Amino acid sequence: NGVNDKNTLPRRPVASIAVDRSNYRVAYLAYNGYNAATSHQPGHVFKTTDAGSTWTDVSGNLPDNPVNSLTIDPSYPNTLYAATDVGPFVTYNGGAIWSALGTGFPIVAVDQIDMDTYHRVLAAGTHGRGAWSLNDASPATPALVISKVDAGVPVGPGSNLDYAITVRNIGNAGATGVTITDPVPANTSFVSAGESGVNNNGTVRWSGLSIASGGSATVHLRVRIDADLKNKFSTIVDDSFGATSAEGPSATGSPTVTPIAPPFALSLAPASQTDGAHVGQSVTDLVTITNLGFMTDTYTMSAAGGTFPVSFLDSTCTTAITTTPAVTAGASTSVCVKVDVPATATDSATSTATITATSTGSPKVSASGTDKTIAVAVDTLVVDDDAFADTAAHSIDVNSFYTAALTAKGKQFQLWDLAADKNLPLNYMKAFKHIVWFTGNSFPAPIGLYETKLKAYLDGGGHLFLSGQDLLDGAAGTSAFVGDVPLNPALLGNTFMDQITPNGTAQTIFTDDASKPDALSFSGTYKVVFLAFPMEEYGTADQRADLIGRVFTFFGS
Repeated sequence: NGVNDKNTLPRRPVASIAVDRSNYRVAYLAYNGYNAATSHQPGHVFKTTDAGSTWTDVSGNLPDNPVNSLTIDPSYPNTLYAATDVGPFVTYNGGAIWSALGTGFPIVAVDQIDMDTYHRVLAAGTHGRGAWSLNDASPATPALVISKVDAGVPVGPGSNLDYAITVRNIGNAGATGVTITDPVPANTSFVSAGESGVNNNGTVRWSGLSIASGGSATVHLRVRIDADLKNKFSTIVDDSFGATSAEGPSATGSPTVTPIAPPFALSLAPASQTDGAHVGQSVTDLVTITNLGFMTDTYTMSAAGGTFPVSFLDSTCTTAITTTPAVTAGASTSVCVKVDVPATATDSATSTATITATSTGSPKVSASGTDKTIAVAVDTLVVDDDAFADTAAHSIDVNSFYTAALTAKGKQFQLWDLAADKNLPLNYMKAFKHIVWFTGNSFPAPIGLYETKLKAYLDGGGHLFLSGQDLLDGAAGTSAFVGDVPLNPALLGNTFMDQITPNGTAQTIFTDDASKPDALSFSGTYKVVFLAFPMEEYGTADQRADLIGRVFTFFGS
């Protein structure tokens, strides 16, 4: 039945679980089926107050029929609404006594019941008789929900531990005279309380608050973890906090558990990265070091392995460093990793270095990642983006049409297959004068993930030859990048070729059988040749090679 309590719970299907909005330890289970099926374990509604360790049958006088849904009234914690196969029921005393809910409701299975707390309206969805609603005619009332979080910063012995407690009012009336209380957690001492909180014998109290319907109030507490905390304690637990109101509704929160961090610990991200640079030049990438310990620390940087020289700079990539600035608990710092590609490196040669940050507070503690650099000694990058979007079975590999045409014209190139690695680095792209990018029959929006990088590449003066069947299909034809290329929104042609309208100073270079433009060229800060159809559909191998030759002549190469 999905709930592990073989002693008290029926072995029948659980239809619904309702959990208290503030205190996860309080929850109710609703069971389908009939008691006759589990005569030794009868019951339809069960309650736990210890997060499921034990359960109590609160079915009371409910009819022996399936219960399909439960809703807890947040204003009155002992009020519970049940959707059964013979209509909706309610208990006002935690399940001791149940009664039919409202009047005029048909005897029909109710599949779902829920409450709009801001309007005090119950809604019930039936099996075959539509949806029904019931307005609560009683006076408007607040409904309090309380939660608590720590600051998310690593803490340990002697550390300050900061909490924020938030009370929301999801009822249909304002809450006045709201009082929030929170006992100081074990193994800590009180430091301060914001919002006029007062510590009285180990319990902090905030009084006289008002929270409008739909509003919230947040208070703050700081405690200090005992400096001599024993190793046997791995967490600080803050429990038993709650809120009351002058109108009556109250809420008790769930325990907030904060782990005790080690004094020195760290992470380094990303775990691996790839980039590239032209031979004789350098490339820089950032790594982020996060202090996961509770002590302020600095980190020495080192590189091992690889064949290209590696050095370290500050986060602006301007000043050489060997050790990071001080990093407080939970904070991060960035380090620029600079790789120099030797002028003598051969094209496509790679160097993979292990980048390590070592704690100065505890040199046995470190974190590492890998940095791969590709040497570029040619002018052209071919990007293979022809992996079909829905299934590999539909993919048509058109790589050879482009590489054969380039080879026929004596153009050397490197190849990046996006099917093998989708993370095409921008610095690596910028190492090339020309990019030949083809998408085959990929859709939808085959270049959508890369438009920002392509724009940056072009803004740096790059040359792009772009070809594919569905580059402008649907919304892809209206993106900001398409406008920058520059194109007007596209109309899909009858043969899956996109009819385009060049704008600005772009020139038509191909027309289809209907004399509509299907390709353009543009020359400005950057140069673009765009085929709104796959080049592999064009002519013979010699004609495709001639086309590539014309493209590179236009590029000035």
